[in-house]
Amino acid sequence: MDAMTSAQSQPADPRRIDEYRIAARDLRPGDLVNTSPGAEDDWQRVLAVFSADSAPSGDTEMQTLINEIGDRYVVVELSDLAPVDSNIYFSAGVAMAYSTDDGPDQAVTEVVSDAEGVRTYLYTIHEVVTVRSRG
Repeated sequence: MDAMTSAQSQPADPRRIDEYRIAARDLRPGDLVNTSPGAEDDWQRVLAVFSADSAPSGDTEMQTLINEIGDRYVVVELSDLAPVDSNIYFSAGVAMAYSTDDGPDQAVTEVVSDAEGVRTYLYTIHEVVTVRSRG
């Protein structure tokens, strides 16, 4: 059995994640989008997608925005979870993050993102975005 046949007979890893590109207008809540492809990845969950065809009825600010931009853009609300790029340790029962800029270490609760944080992006209707499978 050659290596190719052996690899094909192995079951796929269920943790595998595939990245692919789709039109921004085809995004759906729950999709995972890379807001910085080609740079340091920044994966965020799509919370809502609005366009001229799907403006929210109860949000007058969003309705006004969509009326102003028409059918040229798609408005996408995303989670806003920033990475914590430092090691963690415990001191007197408190989780602490080592400082990354020679300042004092901070409690983890001070450096993690707010659970309710939201980013709002505008994508052109022609734009293609990088998404990943849910694994």
